[in-house]
Amino acid sequence: MRTSKVLTSIALTLMVLILIGSLVFTVTLPQNDSLEQAVTTFLENDPKYQRQLEADEASSISLSDMAAETLSVLQIFLIIPTVYIAIICLIVLIGFLLISKKPRAARFTLFSAAILSLITIIVPILLFIAGGKLKGQPA
Repeated sequence: MRTSKVLTSIALTLMVLILIGSLVFTVTLPQNDSLEQAVTTFLENDPKYQRQLEADEASSISLSDMAAETLSVLQIFLIIPTVYIAIICLIVLIGFLLISKKPRAARFTLFSAAILSLITIIVPILLFIAGGKLKGQPA
């Protein structure tokens, strides 16, 4: 049971760090000048935009304004994975709290969190091992 708690606490710490990183990135996205420059460069090299320039159909909006608008839309879309990570953190926390009292429920919770967090690679490995260690524990 101790191994499960240690692995779960490591996984929870990693997920909280990922959540903090995601929150910081999402919140500071509009102020990120290097990313805005990269989007502007991408838009400058866009073949559709080049065709519009050749046909004198360029829009009245500047490239930097287009990049800023793109980043604001991207910020809205990045809220979804941030909330997803927060939900996984909550599930892992619930599993961690259940380990001592209800190992069977904790195992199910940790396995569920592991499946949901497969994209992070390391966290699900820790959670699958932690849940597997709880297999022989009494309910």
